[in-house]
Amino acid sequence: MYDAIYVSAVGLQAQKEQLDAAANNLANANTPTFKRQRVDFSAILDRGGPARVTDGLAPAAGESVSKRVRVDLAQGEVVPTGRALDVAIQGAGFLEVLLADGRSGYSRGGSLKVNDDGTLAIADGRALKADVRVPSGATGIAVAADGTVTALLPGDKSASVLGQLDLVTFVNPDSLQYQGEGVFVPRAGASDPARARPGEDGTGTLVTGALEASNIRMVDEMVSLMLMQRVYELNAKVMQAADEMVGMTNNLRRG
Repeated sequence: MYDAIYVSAVGLQAQKEQLDAAANNLANANTPTFKRQRVDFSAILDRGGPARVTDGLAPAAGESVSKRVRVDLAQGEVVPTGRALDVAIQGAGFLEVLLADGRSGYSRGGSLKVNDDGTLAIADGRALKADVRVPSGATGIAVAADGTVTALLPGDKSASVLGQLDLVTFVNPDSLQYQGEGVFVPRAGASDPARARPGEDGTGTLVTGALEASNIRMVDEMVSLMLMQRVYELNAKVMQAADEMVGMTNNLRRG
């Protein structure tokens, strides 16, 4: 009976994690480049090899549960915006950005901007890891479909090339971990990314003047949310029933 309580408790925790992920997906349904997240659980035996936990079922006593947040990198709809520095990626590629600790992060694009030091950056200010510097006073900054960055410099009559944006791809995209704000980082042991110009070597293409919408499908997410709530309620009822049985057993022993 105590095993039943333990199993139910683990099941409740698993479903809570799933519910949190689904709620986060729904909250970000209108966030550009957001990718659907799901929580995978595995039961790790105290003795022996790993066993899977699926459909919210908890492991038996003597096991512990580990979780891993996975990201669905399926393509979102490309929505035109008309803004020159809005960039969507059609395909598997990522833009490389520089993180605060010096590591590389990877972004699916979005609304680019120019930092005070002239570097091109994603919306939250993290600079692109590309040799592009926008001089003070430059106007008409634009990114072409092949990644070429141009701008009209003071005193010039035609645009000048400022640099080149490349796209990077990973052999195993599942090795990427979502860090937040549309940025991914490789997990330990991930292979080095391949780098190429947009449109080359399967990196995908850049669509300028557009943003990639999230890949959240509201109806599917709502259905999943309702199913998770049902499973959560069932686990709670099992725990309550097991607790009542423990109470009855204790009363019988006293009698």
